[in-house]
Amino acid sequence: LSYRQYLRRPAAGPADAGEVYLDVNEVAKTLPNPKQCDVSQVELSPDGSKCAFAVDGTGYETYDVVVRTLDGSKPDETIKKTMGGVAWQNEDAFYYVVEDAAHRPYQVWRHVLGTSQTDDALIFEEPDDLFNVGCWRSLDGSLIFIEAESKETTELRVVPTATGEVKMVRPREYGVRYDAASHAPSNSLVLTSNVGGRRNRALFTAPLDDLANWSPVRDAAGADVLAHDDGRSLDAPKAFKDYLVVTGREDGFTQIWTVPLAAGDATCGAPAAAAPAHRLEFEAEAFTARLAANSEFDPKGVLRVTYGSTVSPSSTLAYTLATKSYETLKVAPVPNYDASLYATERIEVTARDGVKVPVTLLWRKDCKKEGVPMPTHLYGYGSYGICMDPSFAASRLALVDRGMLYAIAHVRGGGEMGHNEWYEQQGKYLAKKNTFHDFVDCAKHLKDAGLSSQMSCEGRSAGGLLVGNAVNLAPDSFVACIAGVPFVDLMTTMCDPSIPLTTEEWEEWGNPNEAKYHQYMLEYSPIDNISPVTYPKMLLVSGLNDPRVAYWEPAKWAQVLRHTVANPDDVYVKMDMSAGHFSAADRYRYLRELAFDFAWLLDVFGKAK
Repeated sequence: LSYRQYLRRPAAGPADAGEVYLDVNEVAKTLPNPKQCDVSQVELSPDGSKCAFAVDGTGYETYDVVVRTLDGSKPDETIKKTMGGVAWQNEDAFYYVVEDAAHRPYQVWRHVLGTSQTDDALIFEEPDDLFNVGCWRSLDGSLIFIEAESKETTELRVVPTATGEVKMVRPREYGVRYDAASHAPSNSLVLTSNVGGRRNRALFTAPLDDLANWSPVRDAAGADVLAHDDGRSLDAPKAFKDYLVVTGREDGFTQIWTVPLAAGDATCGAPAAAAPAHRLEFEAEAFTARLAANSEFDPKGVLRVTYGSTVSPSSTLAYTLATKSYETLKVAPVPNYDASLYATERIEVTARDGVKVPVTLLWRKDCKKEGVPMPTHLYGYGSYGICMDPSFAASRLALVDRGMLYAIAHVRGGGEMGHNEWYEQQGKYLAKKNTFHDFVDCAKHLKDAGLSSQMSCEGRSAGGLLVGNAVNLAPDSFVACIAGVPFVDLMTTMCDPSIPLTTEEWEEWGNPNEAKYHQYMLEYSPIDNISPVTYPKMLLVSGLNDPRVAYWEPAKWAQVLRHTVANPDDVYVKMDMSAGHFSAADRYRYLRELAFDFAWLLDVFGKAK
């Protein structure tokens, strides 16, 4: 199958009693180009009789929301030109998000089934171009959350599904970020926030009848649960009937904490912890653990998590809170894969300013000889606080099975070593050059340490900004570069607020229309700093319908490279004429696109046969 199927079965029924309630392969057949079908935001109505889903057939990430009655008794309803964000209020109405002319999600509307879209009600509009809007239904079903969020600041509203009344949680305050979950049994919200000038987040609660009154979640001894810690980053909380779950990072890796709740009632307005938070334990030294779907508010003391590493395919585990034990429910099948053939290691590289930068290495054991450097492919990203965690990707085997060392540089600008420290303080605005220096320093160390011989590099999107700088700063360090949907014309894009998604990025790189940022950004804009020397062989890959990094950025970059570098014939552009930012939606087309990239790369290394 080219696309997903969504299945369900009765909770008490046998495992083989499932039914397909949405087949994206069938949805694709209704589109002008069946090879480009992106379905997201698949949401069942509260009683499970209807399914709403958002579909985009171009790659431009503008979606039509389709509502389907699963027994076929009514025709589909379609809401045109949305950003998705489907949130069911009840069986008869749902909320959704639309975009402005700059492709910014800025409004939340409410639609009543059986009525025209022209009759929909506008619930919220965000006028500030720095903020994006989203909406979702709480896990307990009692609230709709409406979020206005920039890269620095959060403002949440809640809408009780029973009344439809919009309530503010906390007015926006620059630099204050927070996420919330609803806990209906205690009539409260559970929040994580950096409020009060904290470097990282702490765990709070607020009663629904006094949403501005935040207090720490405390255990029976009166101690704060998951209080602020300089070495621990917390993400969004999730509230279940009898416990809270918070994800985040500590010791350089993803972590999950559980907090059992004491019995209470709906009048207490604040859930109390029955015990201190417990951090889940995993066997591997380097791993990635995340919450799985967990769609039931009362999961009966069993939490589903996903777990994997660079050499271990992703597993879905059932974690029993009472016994702190795991049961493996499923391991992602990887045909003909033998984990014992591969090895992984996480090393630290000292950057030019003395900061230790982690690098994850993956190789095939029988291809590595003591004291002999290996051809290496170095991958990186390093923006928005997004982490390149150690996870399994079968596609990498195409390289390591042919004797290559695969390396991931966890450079500043990501959040691997803490969101505040690694990203906010050292990886954005006027500290952005740390990202590029880290990557080049990692490449140099791998060679100086005798681990790597010839080296290639790769980055996608903002990772294209990374490798674009790397080849400018150290063109002789690499023999090849793959830049996927590369964000490289920094100044042109960031100076023009009419270009989609530009203004919100000012809180990442800075606003070049302000003098304090202009010169600094100009100094690392890849297209503006190309040197007339020999560059690595360059493969620039893009999609014609990309709304995030327009097709003209790599096309223009290619022309400037060809005009400037000493080897212009080594600059190649591959443009997918029907895809967007995330490449082909059809999984077979996606694999073919990836195979092309790796075949080109292996050919550069003389390993294509």
